Amino acid sequence: MIGLDTNVVLRLLLNDDPTQNSRVDALLDEHGQTAGALLVSDVVLAEVFWTLRSAYAQDKKSLLLALHGLLDEPSIAFESREVVQTAVEQFAHSKCGFVDCLVTAKNAGLGAEFTATFDRWMAKLPGVRLI
Repeated sequence: MIGLDTNVVLRLLLNDDPTQNSRVDALLDEHGQTAGALLVSDVVLAEVFWTLRSAYAQDKKSLLLALHGLLDEPSIAFESREVVQTAVEQFAHSKCGFVDCLVTAKNAGLGAEFTATFDRWMAKLPGVRLI
């Protein structure tokens, strides 16, 4: 398994830098044919989302397409695919940001009784309490 950094995942999604994209293509040619060979950690996923939202001004529809694209790619592995899928579904059906959804899904997956927050939008997610 090869861990991917944020900038590699961004090149994969955006295809916006010919020099770096050729290096990503070479990595994919070498390792991308094996299911689960390329790891996208939760931290990297959060950074990718933040960068797409802030630096590239991607709207929610575009962000969901990118997230689903990563989930649909057999060569991509996640820390917990089920947690990421839950977070994507929560993001699709709420006004919360994806990272808030990832935090709550991750906490639930780790057995947290609930996630405590001051964020009123986040408190509307399952398993979250406003304190």
